[in-house]
Amino acid sequence: MMWSYGRGPLAAVLIGTAALTAAPLRAQEQAESEAVDLAPLVVESEGERADGPVEGHFAKRSATATKTDTPIMETPQSISVISSGDMSARGARSLAQAMRYATGVTTESRGAVVSRYDMLTMRGFQINRNYLDGMQLQYNGWYAIPQIAPEMVERLEILKGPASVLYGSSPPGGLINLVSKRPEDEASGEVSASVGTNNLYEGVIDATGPLDDEGKYLYRFTGLARTSDGQAKTTEVERELIAPSFTWRPSSRTSLTFQAHYQQDPKSGAYGAVPASGSVFENPNGQLEPDFYDGDENWEEFNRKQWTLGYLFEHELDEVFTFRQNIRYLETKMNYKSVYSTGLQADNRTLNRASIYSDEDSTSYAIDNQLQARFGTGAVKHTVLAGLDRWDLNSDAEIGYGSAPTLDIFNPDNSQTIPAIAPYYDYKLDHSQTGVYLQEQAKIGGLTVLLGARQDWYKRRNFERLGGNHTGFDQDNLSLRAGALYTFENGIAPYISYAESFEPQSGSDFSGNPFEPTTGEQIEAGVKFQSADERVMVTAAVFEITKQNVTTADTAHPGFSIQTGEVRSRGFEIEGHVQPAAGLTLSAFYTKLDVEYTKDNGGLAGKTPTWVADETASLWAEYALPASMVDGLTVGGGVRYVGETYVDPANTGTTDPYTLFDAMLEYDLAAISPELSGNSVRLNGTNLADKRHVAGCYAQYWCWFGEERTVTLTLTHRW
Repeated sequence: MMWSYGRGPLAAVLIGTAALTAAPLRAQEQAESEAVDLAPLVVESEGERADGPVEGHFAKRSATATKTDTPIMETPQSISVISSGDMSARGARSLAQAMRYATGVTTESRGAVVSRYDMLTMRGFQINRNYLDGMQLQYNGWYAIPQIAPEMVERLEILKGPASVLYGSSPPGGLINLVSKRPEDEASGEVSASVGTNNLYEGVIDATGPLDDEGKYLYRFTGLARTSDGQAKTTEVERELIAPSFTWRPSSRTSLTFQAHYQQDPKSGAYGAVPASGSVFENPNGQLEPDFYDGDENWEEFNRKQWTLGYLFEHELDEVFTFRQNIRYLETKMNYKSVYSTGLQADNRTLNRASIYSDEDSTSYAIDNQLQARFGTGAVKHTVLAGLDRWDLNSDAEIGYGSAPTLDIFNPDNSQTIPAIAPYYDYKLDHSQTGVYLQEQAKIGGLTVLLGARQDWYKRRNFERLGGNHTGFDQDNLSLRAGALYTFENGIAPYISYAESFEPQSGSDFSGNPFEPTTGEQIEAGVKFQSADERVMVTAAVFEITKQNVTTADTAHPGFSIQTGEVRSRGFEIEGHVQPAAGLTLSAFYTKLDVEYTKDNGGLAGKTPTWVADETASLWAEYALPASMVDGLTVGGGVRYVGETYVDPANTGTTDPYTLFDAMLEYDLAAISPELSGNSVRLNGTNLADKRHVAGCYAQYWCWFGEERTVTLTLTHRW
């Protein structure tokens, strides 16, 4: 049984590892007769928990960077936290929309197509998967990518830069960890109903509290039902979600939280694109509108079902050691069909198209075992973490490609006969990763030192049934991290850090030598500041990331590749949260990036990857007006600037930079009558000027319009 796994040999190994790390040096003759004498580290409660709601107008703690509950001010790496309250106030209905106000991220790379995948780049590198409660949401590399609804997320945490030292294979730009909503000690809840543009109709429920008088049993239930029109003509969006969780606390030292969620996305807009001619660039025949649709309404299909089941277990063995075991099972089913563009003809109006279908079924398992030791040795306070994690993915994927009739982009017929498609691939995929890691957080006075190392073993096996071909490879990698931060009495904390990442790489060179993983290295220096009254928090950082072992053309052997390519990202970020007056909060974000291929044999050297904005900036303000002005009214507003991005890998042109405006009004109906206490109405608007803009391009014939103006009215009852 899984339960015995947490008490068996693995737990003993982890306890032994941490004990050896923590034990003071002593004479050999005392080793067998004396016990390890560690001074327990007394940790004062600061109210906010790294896995709980954000208290105040910015987060003070996080576990994403260290897998331990650590103050952000003592973490020598840049991290941003977006709370569930932030998401609601800004009207975010996807994680990509929630990250509109953040540093280091070029979000919504595929424009208004946000209800399928969270497409974005971080510090110049694509992020193709997320983490939920510290465990990766695996996908098979095709289309069955899980997407988590923000309604079930307590915190969205963005860790900037390489993170392989704790999480294994991941891109060098960073990772996104979603902290799920969990049962709370206090009974509370809310029910809301929303209507809005694009025929939006939505209902949400979120309730939590104890099930007994002693607080041993807690529950939480989140539910969502949504339907709307997609931005592209004739398309629709639907989502249903239920996410129950249950906590059992048999003692003050032990907690077990069972989690599950079921999400169905029967429809999800369109995944198609628009040509650059007529969107980014002038077209002699005219310009396209943001609701342009390149697909076929009778062929279009996107039906994703995903569900998870797992638990989060924590037990304090004594005043020093804490053991945690997190487990999750994830299943994702996908039926996908699309007609998509392949290029614009010379007349600048006839679009060549092709068709695709994909039927996929994936199951995955993830487990993360952690043993934490918090203790003191003299003036030094230690937090040592030893861990062993593993995930396995098994997937079946049948994919077919076919032809489709052309489309007149200025007089489109989106209801044509699409020829049937025969399967082109029929894959059975088996992937797995196993990692062991060790981390030390040492603090003496104002100095915090972070050291970490991890060894990973990655395994991939593919069987293509139609051709009877077996492929696969095994790769391993050692990842390191080191950082130091010093906190002065005035709240200023400069830091410097080094971190590594890796990503498995399939294929081999001309000589048959298998490729090695691509690797990333980051050097980051920054400064953090938090005022004593917790009304101001500012983080600024400069960084350089180098991604190595990138495959590029082998000029000596045409048709083959070698691993001599390299990509470099340099940048500056600053994020600030300020409460200058009672009821008024300001949050500001700015990022400047310089990303380019520094080594490439195919003509990309000196070029910048697509989907990477050279500059982004945003500002959000909220003001709860005093009762003497307008009792019960909160006003909010934001402005977002996104700089230019390249339309293709050859950098032949750029999208136009754009500035968008958002706003929010919320009114507490209790100001009208005490009988209406707990009820409120909120009005959200995004892209208020309805600015036509292209959010990004991947090629000259694959560009995406950003979201048009949306307005949503939400009525909420809280208890």
